Amino acid sequence: MEGAGWRGRVALALTVRRAVPGDVEALAEVHVRCWQETYRGMLSQEFLAAQNPGSRLPLWRHLLESAEPAEAWVASDGGTIVGFAGIRRQPGAASHGFEQPSSGDLELWGLYLLASHQGLGLGRRLLEAALGGEAASLWVAAHNARAIGFYGHFGFAPDGATDVIPEWENLREIRMVRPVQAALR
Repeated sequence: MEGAGWRGRVALALTVRRAVPGDVEALAEVHVRCWQETYRGMLSQEFLAAQNPGSRLPLWRHLLESAEPAEAWVASDGGTIVGFAGIRRQPGAASHGFEQPSSGDLELWGLYLLASHQGLGLGRRLLEAALGGEAASLWVAAHNARAIGFYGHFGFAPDGATDVIPEWENLREIRMVRPVQAALR
């Protein structure tokens, strides 16, 4: 999936593709940068400053270098990774220890873009690559109004499930679900 976006007068070569093992280090870096941008004001500066790409490397190695790699996609600008999306199936039991949502076992476990690349259509393209029109669920920070609005545009709605993540300074999350979609808008 390729396209061009415009930021001022500069054309950006924006692409979305499947993540590969060679992306591990760049994904660890982008993961941390996105967290620091996304959760500013929701988590303390000290917590965010303590995050580092080295802490994300084991996750990305596990996801992409295993015998059965995870389903993940990257968004890039001129070959530089600027975001990602990942999905997983939660057969039988859903994540966070809750009952499986009405949407079934497909969960979007993450979709992040650097702030510099938001609003260019990459989030939609990542979502489309990861989920297509399938029914799915996701967890989002309860105070992340921008993300909640984005997901709402693509058919997701809160289903009433909430959770608190103690390791993330008691960050409150809500679960959002969507039914099968005819086509993304």
